[in-house]
Amino acid sequence: MSTVTFVPETRDLESDDVLSTIARARPTIAQRAFVRFRYADGFSFARSLAFQVILTLVPGTIFVVAVAAALGEGRLQGILRTMIESLAAGPAGDVLLGAFAQGAENGSRGNQIAIVLGGIAMIVSAVTAMAQLQRGASRIYGIDADRPTIRRYGMATALTLSAGLLLSVAFILVALGGSIREYFDAEPATIWAAARWPVGILALTLALAAVFKFAPNRNQPSVMWLAMGGAVAAVAWVVVSMGLALYLNASNTFGETYGPLAGVIGLALWAQLSAIAILYGLAVAAQMEAERAGIEEPRADRPSAAPLDIHLSFEEMVK
Repeated sequence: MSTVTFVPETRDLESDDVLSTIARARPTIAQRAFVRFRYADGFSFARSLAFQVILTLVPGTIFVVAVAAALGEGRLQGILRTMIESLAAGPAGDVLLGAFAQGAENGSRGNQIAIVLGGIAMIVSAVTAMAQLQRGASRIYGIDADRPTIRRYGMATALTLSAGLLLSVAFILVALGGSIREYFDAEPATIWAAARWPVGILALTLALAAVFKFAPNRNQPSVMWLAMGGAVAAVAWVVVSMGLALYLNASNTFGETYGPLAGVIGLALWAQLSAIAILYGLAVAAQMEAERAGIEEPRADRPSAAPLDIHLSFEEMVK
């Protein structure tokens, strides 16, 4: 049984309701969303999602680079390498750079079997990740029942081939960073340098809102209503990615502690923090809809009418 309050479906939500709900709940919405995420077992679902993300990234990198190498697209390989270094810098990127080298070798040798198997592994892992995201999303909304297996994986496949691809493109826009300016003339390069972050975060927000629209086992409100949760997830993902990259690049003790496993640990840590950011953004969207329906308390074992004590210590809040 779910330990968070059930969020009733409110299909009549209009985009104007977003601002009024935020204005009314602004002092405590972030804390209540964290409580909802915590009691929906969000950390466990984030760990499972992170594991599937890793299983998607590694074979996905091998597959894409192998295809680029087989087609003789050296310039594309350079872009992909730059993207990997920007997306997961430091030890976290070492694993993906190793996959990059393996993919380049497979492509240059024309190893079609390895290329096909890498593509299959990428798709299966991505679909499994979307299925796992569906379960976590439903729990955050207080829904215990999952879709039937065929429907769940059918929805996961559809999400992977639609919103998942959009999400990948949005991640690439952010991850490519300033390196893409090399392929522009002077004036477009200047425009891109100024527009890169707002465009990238906007694309991430819309992509995540599209995922949030279909992931939970319920009828969701409009994408515009979910965009606030998508924006929180997008900004949190950028912050944790940049913060972790700075830490891993600046820290000597990390590599000394984990030795040859530093790349694996770094990638796992990045995937874990990214999954937490995504599910927390969904918790923000769920809590906003709950408060729009008059349900302020995120925990199911507390009376709905009792206001959340915003003066609770962090230890009291998470226990």
